[in-house]
Amino acid sequence: MPKVCNIDSWFQNAVTPGIEELTVELSSKSGIYYNFPWSLLANESGNTIRYLNISRCAFSPTSGLCFKSLSRLDLSDVDITGDQLGSLLHNSFALQRMQLKFCNKIICLKIPFHLQQLRYLDVFDGGRMLRVIEVEAPNLSNFQFRGHRQVQLSFGVGLQFKNFDLSFPGVLSYVCADFPSSLRYVEALSLGSCHEMIDTPVLPSKFLHLKHLNVDLSTLTFPSTYDYCSLISLFDASPSLETLVMNVLQKKMLHESIVGDTSHLRQMPGHRHDSLKTVKIIGFSSAKSLVELTCHIIENTTSLEGLTLDTTTGHPLYSCLTNNIGKCMLLHGDFMVEVRQGLLAIRTYVEPKVPSRVKLNVVEPCRRCHDQPLIIC
Repeated sequence: MPKVCNIDSWFQNAVTPGIEELTVELSSKSGIYYNFPWSLLANESGNTIRYLNISRCAFSPTSGLCFKSLSRLDLSDVDITGDQLGSLLHNSFALQRMQLKFCNKIICLKIPFHLQQLRYLDVFDGGRMLRVIEVEAPNLSNFQFRGHRQVQLSFGVGLQFKNFDLSFPGVLSYVCADFPSSLRYVEALSLGSCHEMIDTPVLPSKFLHLKHLNVDLSTLTFPSTYDYCSLISLFDASPSLETLVMNVLQKKMLHESIVGDTSHLRQMPGHRHDSLKTVKIIGFSSAKSLVELTCHIIENTTSLEGLTLDTTTGHPLYSCLTNNIGKCMLLHGDFMVEVRQGLLAIRTYVEPKVPSRVKLNVVEPCRRCHDQPLIIC
């Protein structure tokens, strides 16, 4: 990092009245944060700033901050507390987007009512200090939270979220049991979890407006303990669901495989789905509960138009057709063994149940780059 006196001098010259965008990205490898001179933005200097992007700096309280034109605020790895952020937002009436990443001193994040223009809030908690997120901004419609632990979410009356993205351990159990009723207007919901142990049923017709659901279980710590069929109750609670995308990729398949299993597939109780049109499952394997879930969707979805079962990682680098290398990145041997098992499960159990009106797309590693032929017995 350049000498602090040099940085201070640069800011003195760069931050002038009339400035509209300011981006500061510094290094904090030594663990010492540069104390950003917020006083330069006090009074008239900060009035014209529309976009403020600060990374790896410290916040020191100062009076006179007024960002009346600020429409976008990005803070990444900033040494700032919740109260200090509140003072920063005190006069930011025009704020429309805010992103907070690795601001690990914030314990309680409060988004006040006076931020009536705020539409997008993205929070990535890289530490474990954040406990509570309270949102009173009345027009917030897009919310994203990613963290290593569940936090308490509190939302003001009348909020009508359209897009909601949650990623933390146990998020499926949380959504099924404690999802705030104020979020009943959500249209697009994304859920990511690395740890799910409890299968919790969902109340019928809880997500009446939900049209797009994305579930990412690719980082499950104990995948063998999770029954994919427990997701059926979540689907049943979403009568307007049109698109479902699931990522169940496992580096090593630990579930009970249906290949070689002589028992019958479970017939899971559930509702009929009259809106679901498109289903995509990435990392499709021979896991018995996953095959049972897929068959359940086929048999109970009268509106289904397309079903994609991707036995690869779903990443463009593993496809000759979608990357710029011209050759796939090779998949390791254990993964390829499960690919063959997954393809066998599709041919044996799924394909016979797919109606002629449904377009089935089975994605497998290309044979040009993976020299062993994919032989389906």
